[in-house]
Amino acid sequence: MKTSGHDQTIGLIPCAGKGTRLGLPFSKELFPNVHSDRYNPIIFYTIEAMKKAEISHIIFTINPEKADLLRFLGNGEKFGMEFTYCIHPIPRSLPESIHESYHLLKEKTVLFAMPDTFVQPYDFLLKLRQSHENSADQREVTLACFQTNHPDKFGMVELRNEKVIRIEDKPVQTELNWMWGAMIWNPAFIEDLRHFIEYNKDRTEKELILSDALDPLIKKRLVQAACFDEGLYKDLGTYNEIKEWSRMNL
Repeated sequence: MKTSGHDQTIGLIPCAGKGTRLGLPFSKELFPNVHSDRYNPIIFYTIEAMKKAEISHIIFTINPEKADLLRFLGNGEKFGMEFTYCIHPIPRSLPESIHESYHLLKEKTVLFAMPDTFVQPYDFLLKLRQSHENSADQREVTLACFQTNHPDKFGMVELRNEKVIRIEDKPVQTELNWMWGAMIWNPAFIEDLRHFIEYNKDRTEKELILSDALDPLIKKRLVQAACFDEGLYKDLGTYNEIKEWSRMNL
C-alpha cells in the first residue's frame, strides 16, 4: 500500500456517544463478545480490524463519562499500537465528534470505523484501504458497503458502477439495499467537514449527519464504494440486535 510521511494513514474510532439505547452501567464499547470463552469487549473487533489494515495509531473521540474505556484500553501498548484520546465534552453529533479531533486528523488519510459493531470479513478494513489506495479512479472517499435488511438504521447508498450517487439516511422505506459501515478519506475531506460544521451549526437544531457532509463530493462523483457481497455488518446498539447476534452460528 502507498504511504508517505506527509500523507500517513491514521485510524479513527468515535466513542463519544452515551449509549442511551442500552442503558448500561458501563461504556457500551466494553460489552462482552458473547461468542468468546473469555472477556473480549466488542470494541476489540474494530481495533483488531485496524491492526490488520496496518494502522499503528488510532484516535478515539471520547466523552468524559467513559473513563472506564480509557482505563481499559490504555495507551495501546497491549495491542502493539499507539492510542490517542480526544475529549468531546458535549456530544451532539457524529460530524461534530470527528471535528473535535480536527487538529490530529488534518493532513492525514483517515480510516474510520465504528466501535460497537461486528463485521465480517475480519480484514474488511484492510480490503477497504487497499480498494481506496490502489484504485485508478479519482476519488476522495471510499465507503465500505454491506447489504442489510434494516435500512431504517443506516445510511443507505445508491450505487452506479461502484460510484456513490446518493445516500439516504435511515429511511423507513427504500428500494436501496446497500448501507455504508466504515470509510476512508483523503486529507481534503476533513477540511470539507470543518466547513460543513461551521456553516450548519448555527443554522439548524437538527442533528448533523455525516452523509450530508459527503454530499458535495458525491455530486462531483468523488465518493466510491467497496462492496462486500458476502460480508456481514451487525450494529450492536440495541438489545434486540445483541440477541440476534448471540443466536448466530459464528
